Amino acid sequence: MSSSSLERTRELSKQLSKSTADSNVEDILSLLRQLKEVVVPSEELIRATKIGVAVGKLRTHSHARISELAKELVKSWKSQIEKQRRESPASEKSKKDAASSADTKSSSSSSSSLSSSAAPASNSSSTNSKNVDINFEVLNDRVRNACLKLLYNSLEVQDHAEPQTVFASAMKIEEAAYTKIGASTTNNDYRGKVRSLSLNLKDKNNPELRQKVLEGHIDPGMLVVMRSEELASKSLKEQQESIRQQNLHNAKGAEAQEAETDAFQCGKCKQRKTRYYQMQTRSADEPMTTFVTCVNCNHKWKFS
Repeated sequence: MSSSSLERTRELSKQLSKSTADSNVEDILSLLRQLKEVVVPSEELIRATKIGVAVGKLRTHSHARISELAKELVKSWKSQIEKQRRESPASEKSKKDAASSADTKSSSSSSSSLSSSAAPASNSSSTNSKNVDINFEVLNDRVRNACLKLLYNSLEVQDHAEPQTVFASAMKIEEAAYTKIGASTTNNDYRGKVRSLSLNLKDKNNPELRQKVLEGHIDPGMLVVMRSEELASKSLKEQQESIRQQNLHNAKGAEAQEAETDAFQCGKCKQRKTRYYQMQTRSADEPMTTFVTCVNCNHKWKFS
């Protein structure tokens, strides 16, 4: 195995993994075709580049041509490696048999992983429930199909969710965005809303939102009209509220004059030297809010 062949295969493997993560169908197809032409498989090459694993994952891809090419490649590589084994000299086999068990396991690891990736998914004891073919070409519109897949991938971050449940939720959300936001068109408002929802739904710090959507606690029609602050995670909402309260505390109107008093005791340092002002922060028939600052330690609090 030449170093140039190794490096070229390793580079193609990295590009394939990136294109798969980005769901770029055209790039995936192009890379699979290049692999078919470039790679001369051997146990050493497959093990060093991990290309068998990268291609094996694509056997269950929703795009028919990608799935077909991936299966064809894995089958071809497995066949060629098995042929190389059969044709290897007996003396070389004897040397390998005499080697340590650690070396023997190492030399067979690549073929084992390739065999497992080539085996049908239904025969694997560790089959992931996500290895289910999902047809994203159901809306008869290229833009809508792409948006549907984007929403599905965002909801799929919830590892324990069943693929069909995720797909059903994605379908309902896309339909609500299409009719309510896009007025039954794939305009900029519709595409922007889908992108925004996708970012919020796949946020790893916001599992509550995904769970509520998948469990039906948030109706899709309501979801697509929720403001960004309503979609935010609990921790982000707390940060935003803290900033809002601080800004409110600092944003004294022209009529809000501070006065010093010893009527309030600081809950932090227990001193009674404070400044305060009052502001109407709610409706007119509600009492005013009093904002207090401790002169000693600068601790701030408010009450109505």
